[in-house]
Amino acid sequence: MSALKRTCMRDHIRDVLVERILDGTYSAGAQLKELALAREFSVSQAPIREALRELEGSGLVTSERYRGTRVRGADYKEMRESYELRSMMEERAVQLAAPLAADVLDELEQHVRAMARAVRADDAERYIDEALSFHRRLMEASGNRTFLSIWDSLHWNVRARIALRRFAQKGSGLKPLVERHKALCSRLRARDVSGATDEVRRIFERIATVFDPE
Repeated sequence: MSALKRTCMRDHIRDVLVERILDGTYSAGAQLKELALAREFSVSQAPIREALRELEGSGLVTSERYRGTRVRGADYKEMRESYELRSMMEERAVQLAAPLAADVLDELEQHVRAMARAVRADDAERYIDEALSFHRRLMEASGNRTFLSIWDSLHWNVRARIALRRFAQKGSGLKPLVERHKALCSRLRARDVSGATDEVRRIFERIATVFDPE
């Protein structure tokens, strides 16, 4: 229970810090002090440190010995590149995983239905959680442990929230992405590997466009 509580606090702190960086509350170069943040959130420094580590992994902050952690801000070019890499990995994951077992297909479709419910309820956080669970399960199904390790190392919890904010800024909705995921599931169930990889590519091409220059 203690570990679960710390994980929940880390996620909450991470999300608040992401929002503050993206809305300019913390400007580029601002120092984020673990002790001050721990006092603000009434927690030990451990979940603060874990949250900052995720932000560093996504490129939003940099940490240097003796200088602490400073805000770097979102690098949209790097974000687009990370989604291009993710697309290539997940396209290959589909090829390796096919044909998917019936229970895996059922699980993926459950996530898509939950994504659709989240969009109808205007619950962006729930959408992110379900979408990430969908794609991580797809990576697991590939059986490629190196792919999964790289996927995890890129901290998609943070990157997805940055993408979501860009969707909002550009006035784009999430419903088309739900439809693309439904199409992907249909292709996977039909054992249409080529069509499934095309759907994966379309999903990430759509996401990558939100990082295009204004």
